[in-house]
Amino acid sequence: MRDQRESRGQGGPRGQRGTRSQGDSNRGDSSRGRRPDRPGRERGDGGRRQQGPPLPDDVNASDLDPEVRRDLLTLDKANAEIVAKHLVMVSRLLLEEPALALEHARAARGRASRVGVVRETTGIAAYNAGEWQESATELRAARRITGNNALLPLIADCERGLGRPERAVEIARGDEGRTLTGEDATEMRIVEAGARIDLGEPEKAVVTLQAENLKPGQVGTAPARLYYAYASALYASGRRDDAITWFMNAAAADIDDVTDAEFRLTELANDDAPVGDAEPGVDGVDVLSDSAVSEVPPTAEQATPEPVTAKPTSTESIVTPEPVAAPEPVAEPEPELVTPEPVAAPEPVSAPEPVTPEPVTAPEPVAPESVASPEPADTDTIDNLEGTADLSATSSYVAEGSTGSQALVDRYDALLLDLDGTVFAGHQALPNAVDTLDRLDIPRFFVTNNASRRPADVAAHLRDLGFDATDDLVVTSAQSGARLLSEHLPPGSRALVIGTDGLAQEVREVGIGVTRSADDRPAAVIQGHSTETGWAQLSEAALAIRAGALWVATNVDATLPSERGLLVGNGSMVAALRNATGKEPLVAGKPAAPLMADAIARAAANSPLVVGDRLDTDIEGAHAVGIESALVLTGVSTVTDLLAAPPEQRPTYVIDDLAGVFDDIDAVRVADQPGWTVTVDASTVTVSGSGDEIGLVPALAAATWAAIDAGTADPEELRIRAEGTAREKLASLGVTLVG
Repeated sequence: MRDQRESRGQGGPRGQRGTRSQGDSNRGDSSRGRRPDRPGRERGDGGRRQQGPPLPDDVNASDLDPEVRRDLLTLDKANAEIVAKHLVMVSRLLLEEPALALEHARAARGRASRVGVVRETTGIAAYNAGEWQESATELRAARRITGNNALLPLIADCERGLGRPERAVEIARGDEGRTLTGEDATEMRIVEAGARIDLGEPEKAVVTLQAENLKPGQVGTAPARLYYAYASALYASGRRDDAITWFMNAAAADIDDVTDAEFRLTELANDDAPVGDAEPGVDGVDVLSDSAVSEVPPTAEQATPEPVTAKPTSTESIVTPEPVAAPEPVAEPEPELVTPEPVAAPEPVSAPEPVTPEPVTAPEPVAPESVASPEPADTDTIDNLEGTADLSATSSYVAEGSTGSQALVDRYDALLLDLDGTVFAGHQALPNAVDTLDRLDIPRFFVTNNASRRPADVAAHLRDLGFDATDDLVVTSAQSGARLLSEHLPPGSRALVIGTDGLAQEVREVGIGVTRSADDRPAAVIQGHSTETGWAQLSEAALAIRAGALWVATNVDATLPSERGLLVGNGSMVAALRNATGKEPLVAGKPAAPLMADAIARAAANSPLVVGDRLDTDIEGAHAVGIESALVLTGVSTVTDLLAAPPEQRPTYVIDDLAGVFDDIDAVRVADQPGWTVTVDASTVTVSGSGDEIGLVPALAAATWAAIDAGTADPEELRIRAEGTAREKLASLGVTLVG
């Protein structure tokens, strides 16, 4: 088995991360959150102490980036001059002579130990030299001085180097690690994936990386490293063929030759590394190569090929890789590769003119898989993409012997929220929704079957209603539907779009052309909700489907909640086409697995909770991916619907509205509840007592389901009797009572 620490250096010398370009005032995120250094100047000695390694005559302090030099203003002039020269030498030597670079960094630290950029540079130099403990110590010191959380991924990877991968996962999953965004978040996920492999959890490594933009066809260091990391995780999971495909994608993207993807392909093609051998190292070159947090102070002779990531001192020639054929047939050459992985696209990374790689056939969609864990809090709950969640009285997240009250929300690490009927109804926020989401301390994602609007439009609507929402928090069935198309069609194919321009744009962004006419002989039809859909549009779709076009429906909700009541939903339009064609569509949205899998990948959560108002979409969708759910009684599904629900539509919890996520978890769990007595005689359900009102419906559902499952009650013939406070509560919820 390859040593994981050694594997970080694949594809070049350790630390092939490049130095900050000189003259580039954009130092990535290294200055973000910087606190002012302590007032006063470091005492100088006129350059007479702590000599360190000799400084060549041709090195000048002016070679250092002006912004970095400003950080040295707390030093006296002579001392600042020498520190700057040592930092320039670190930049020169980092890749070729890391040990000597570290000596220069130590010399700078000896003269300026309270300057954040000096401690950061020393940490990076120590990392390149394989001095993990020193690196971690210096980076933590730099973070204390500057407040720069972008150093966390590198600190976490040092823990890996020290043989403590569990500490790396703790950093990645901690509160500060979760605040990272953009490239910093990507770096942290790469580190976490490597740590998961170290811990013997390669499936979790795969799921972790699926939260990133894995769309092939990108070029540059960042995508090359990400593809390499994903290939490594797949390989460690025993998915050799998929790994080969992604090593090919990495080689095609790696125009600067920072990974050893081509070597890995040759090795795998020659069967030099059978499955079960050690993983090739999730990091590709180095966990943080070319990242903003891993750069050292820039020097004037270096160029910047990308806005944040930096380039080594010597620029490598751009070479088109020679891809090794994957086991699957090679697709017809197209300008873009297709990926099955559902991820959100980050801001584009500028790179040299891309060289179009030979397309490869994408692997089958990757489903998050369950991995057993001895720690309930870190259990990956995604057993597969088909099945039924465990709704036993004891939640899989409850520690044995646990006592005392705990809020429902405190058991989970992310909320996957439906929108219509859960968060708002049309143009009105639902009661308690805004205040509840403002109080949350865990990530929440808005997962909607409505394909009529793009994420930016949905986020804007949420903000108009008073919610705090950004585009990346919105996951739509339009995105998942477009992804399904990309998995089934080669790039450049054409799809007939029945839906809004927003849906059409999602389709274009996965490399599929758009038409509105069956005369263009589209390869597929994708159907999403639109108020403009009528006979003419449905007829075009019917013609195309009958001619053999693939049919994808973004969702099959029969109705759409609004402030006026239930309106016609996309599912009703789908039913019309089903009746006209005799065909069945592939479904992207809830209750089908694709949208829920996309949401889980976006959230990068181990124990998410689905919260929604529809049993047949939200709750059944949670079952489809094996996670737990809470039904809110503010939308489509009623208490009567709940009592008659089949097993695949039964929630774990029932709450009146979103504020219920802060209720006692045991009080809202579908189970027997103290203070309530429920009896079932034939199909007549009688409830009495004076328990906590929030436990009434959960208790009623638990007893009714038990009777239905035992065959002593007919879900179609249920009659509800209630007495006292139970009668008042159920009547307020719209339940028709007898007696």
